[in-house]
Amino acid sequence: MGYNTPMADPKQHRIYLCAGVHCTAAGRDALLRVLEDELWALGIDEAVEVRVSGCQNRCDDAPNATVWPGPYHYSQLTAERLRRIVAEHLAGDRPVEELLHRPASPHA
Repeated sequence: MGYNTPMADPKQHRIYLCAGVHCTAAGRDALLRVLEDELWALGIDEAVEVRVSGCQNRCDDAPNATVWPGPYHYSQLTAERLRRIVAEHLAGDRPVEELLHRPASPHA
């Protein structure tokens, strides 16, 4: 499946919440509860598949998540940021540009 290719199942989005060591230590369990609660509160829990993934290799910016179709990578997640991602990206189908992961410049 290529980038931005529609998913073949009835779910509109799939979000992978990283469960690597750094993301778990940075609060992944609490974020998973926030994610599930927000999806339910907005009535989109049936349209979004939530998966817990292995390490997403952005450990310095933990906790992390990836949304498909995409991929759209989000890092340095907090409950507030995750609520915005749910409302704007998952419910509104508009990626939250200012929250997308930006790799550090090798020239910085």
